[in-house]
This record gives sequence, structure tokens and C-alpha cells, in this order.
Amino acid sequence: MSTNYKVLKSLSNNVVVSKKDNNVYVLLGKGIGFGKKPGELITKGSNIEQKFIKIDDNEKDNYVETVKNVEGKILAITEEIISLAEDTLGEELTSRIHIGLADHISFAMKRIEVGIDIINPFLNEIQTLYSNEYSIAEKGSKIIKEKLNVDFTESEIGFITLHIHSARVNEEVSQSIKYTRIVKEVMEYIQEILGIKANQKSMEYARLVSHLRYALDRIENDKVIKNVMLESIKTQMSEEFEIAKKVCKFLSKELSKEVCEDEVGYISMHIYRLLKQSN
Repeated sequence: MSTNYKVLKSLSNNVVVSKKDNNVYVLLGKGIGFGKKPGELITKGSNIEQKFIKIDDNEKDNYVETVKNVEGKILAITEEIISLAEDTLGEELTSRIHIGLADHISFAMKRIEVGIDIINPFLNEIQTLYSNEYSIAEKGSKIIKEKLNVDFTESEIGFITLHIHSARVNEEVSQSIKYTRIVKEVMEYIQEILGIKANQKSMEYARLVSHLRYALDRIENDKVIKNVMLESIKTQMSEEFEIAKKVCKFLSKELSKEVCEDEVGYISMHIYRLLKQSN
């Protein structure tokens, strides 16, 4: 196997898209792309700053197409943000993010140029559910500001967060948005029926939001966490249990799945704590 990477496109001094043995790689390293022209060869060195990221086979054609259609400087920044995310989280992200995030940043730049401001209706839920990813997205927005002199709003940072999270758990961004929407609607319903305005920064609020998000995964995948306190919850938190039953009826309809009583019980406990904190 060859140790030489043929340059497809130099995106910046530090980022190159290349090909080796019919595979597509993103190469990152200080000065790795300086003066490089398509067709030139780069030999993998021992420089520990260099990263050679292979694009999955089922994504490589789409990525090559993205390289043709998206500005090199935007692609380079996208790769820097992905690299930052992987280094910060200590894990590899799925290849889909190399295409999805590049497209998103490219379209966001065009929206900003013509003065279109997109509102992210799930911003608070995103910040609560995916705080690590949001922190990375904030740093990514600073890279965009530094390199392109464009300010990304909190809403746009929230959307970048969803791309990072989706790449962590290997799901479509649309699925992440769906789950986040459901959580938001449930939280609004619970507060409405309880007649409260919960503190969105409180621990109890964050715990309920987080529980709901992971409950969606469990319900989708038919997983059950046994609730040994179920009978006492029904007795001691009867009002909250009735609210939780309504919540789970909504979740069942949204996901086309049955929700077990154990899950109803856990949600009841979180509703009880939220109500107690709000009084």
C-alpha cells in the first residue's frame, strides 16, 4: 500500500483533501497544505501534529462533491472545528459531519450575507442537553470570526451543536432535531399543566430535560429500566403520575411505540422535583 497521499485540493496552509488507494482523506497539520497543488504527493510523516482522517467509503463521493461546491476556506474551517471536537471529546465523529457541517456553515454564511436571521427554537434545550458540544460549537464560532470575520449568532451555534452531537451518536441531524423538539414540547406542556414557569438553569429542570431525551432513546429501542419504586410513586405522587401518563401518551404517539409504566414512574419523580423546586 502506498504511503503517499495525492492532493485533490489544498483548502488552506493547514488542511488538505487527498486520495490514497482509492480512499479519500482529510490531512491536517501545520503548513501541510502550503503551496500544494492538485496531483502533488504528500508523504505521511512522523509529525505528531498531523492528522490523517479517512472519509467513510459510503460518504467519500458526496465529500468530493462538497469539496468542489463549497469554498475552500469554509471547508478548511469546518475541518478545524471537527478536529477540535474530536480532540476535545477524545473520540472520532462519523464521516457524515464533514459534509453536513460544511454545507450548514456555507449556507449560514450566505444567510448572514443577505441579512436573514434564523431563529433556533430549541436553543435552551440544546444548551441543556448537549453542553459539551455547545461549548465546542462556541469555540468553532470564534474560529469563524477570526478567519472569516463573520459573527455567528447563538441560534447558529446551536445548529452547529446538533451537527456535532449527531456525529457523536451516529444519527441524522433531523433525528436530533426531532428529539429536541419533542423534549421542548413536553417541557412546555408540563409547565403549563402545573401552572409554573420553571427556572431553565436549575438542576431539576436540566435533570428532567436530560431524562426525557434518554427516555426517547429507550422507548425507540424497546429498552426498559425497572423502577422498583413504582407502586409507592403511584401512591405518594399520584397527581404527578397522572401528568406523566399524559406525557407518555404523547411520547407514544410521537414515536409509535408503547411506553412502559416504569418510565412513567421515573418521569413522575422528575415532575415532582421540578414542582417542589418551583414553589
